[in-house]
Amino acid sequence: MDTHASRVGRFAGQTGPLVGAFMIAVLAACGSGEGGSDESATPSTVTAPTEATTPPEATEEDPVTEETTPYLDPSLGDSSKPGSDSQTTISGTVASGVETGCLVLEHNGTLYGIYGSFDSSVVYAGATVTLHGKVEADMMTTCQQGTPFVVEDAESAD
Repeated sequence: MDTHASRVGRFAGQTGPLVGAFMIAVLAACGSGEGGSDESATPSTVTAPTEATTPPEATEEDPVTEETTPYLDPSLGDSSKPGSDSQTTISGTVASGVETGCLVLEHNGTLYGIYGSFDSSVVYAGATVTLHGKVEADMMTTCQQGTPFVVEDAESAD
């Protein structure tokens, strides 16, 4: 009679010596120092430095020039663009997101995920609204849809 137990026993009996030989070869290679390391098998001793080392100080011969100093022009950042810390206004029709309980709004070709504390009688799927708040592009969300927009104030456009 050929049962599952007898088949497993035959398989283990046939492969057992191969697995055992493989493990012995692996362990022997590890113990012999042939594992790719050129270091000897004896542990080395690490000693602490006797005096603290300090980085070399800058001298007059090695000044930092304006050419090597990074410069960031503050006029490059436009605070009126979404994603800045300034308040932004978006408007449109609120829609349900792909995740349950999530709301989105498309404004000027950008899809925004709607977050924050707002009146749910004003902001709901199907409502046409004007939202004031901030874009938080780095905000992690569970809705996983749209650029996060944190609502500070909401007005019905109906």
